[in-house]
Amino acid sequence: MKMQKEISLLNKIHENADMGLDSLKHIAELSRDQEFTKAILNWMNEYREAYQKSEELLKVYRQEEGKDAPAMGKMMSNIMSKIKNMVDPSTSKLAEMVLEGATMGITQLTRQVNDYDGNDKKVVELAKELLKKEEKNVEAMKKFL
Repeated sequence: MKMQKEISLLNKIHENADMGLDSLKHIAELSRDQEFTKAILNWMNEYREAYQKSEELLKVYRQEEGKDAPAMGKMMSNIMSKIKNMVDPSTSKLAEMVLEGATMGITQLTRQVNDYDGNDKKVVELAKELLKKEEKNVEAMKKFL
């Protein structure tokens, strides 16, 4: 079924945004740097937007809601962030963790976009828009290293 390709990519966008939101929420709680926290909160808003847009497009394909990131993955990410933060609570270390997570998300989503051979331009545009924002945020994060 053709729609399955669109649903799969939308779910990957949804999952990426959900994981990013969850991870950044925990990083923001650990931050003691106002400028860094502001950058994280702005990034979270972009993830929220992608999450909502993917949800809206999934409804077009008669899907109730998108697949969130696995709870175990979120929990492990949170635990690792806390442990790493106990060892090194610097903003630089937080930025490094954010960059590692973002790189994984960018890699997975890029793979999905490259594999996508469906016909819905809105779906692929949403994925590419999220990738572009993530890459911009990665660049902005480097100044905190």
